[in-house]
Amino acid sequence: MRNLEKYRNAFINVLELEEDEVVENLVLAESAEWDSIAHMGLICEIEDVFDVSLDSEWMTEFNSYQSGIELLERLGVDFINE
Repeated sequence: MRNLEKYRNAFINVLELEEDEVVENLVLAESAEWDSIAHMGLICEIEDVFDVSLDSEWMTEFNSYQSGIELLERLGVDFINE
């Protein structure tokens, strides 16, 4: 499975979204599903799936679908040449 698929699946599984509800403009607290509790679950899922650790500063930077991709890229996860 490609990294982008793994990332999308984390949102689907944790936020209990349908495939078509995961969009690149998804933002923390702008949808009922992505609240502060779900945010912590999403962080745990992403850390497990990608075998990374997000420190508290990065947790606050992760506030949108796109910002999560950017953080993972900074941690060495490749979304382009996988």
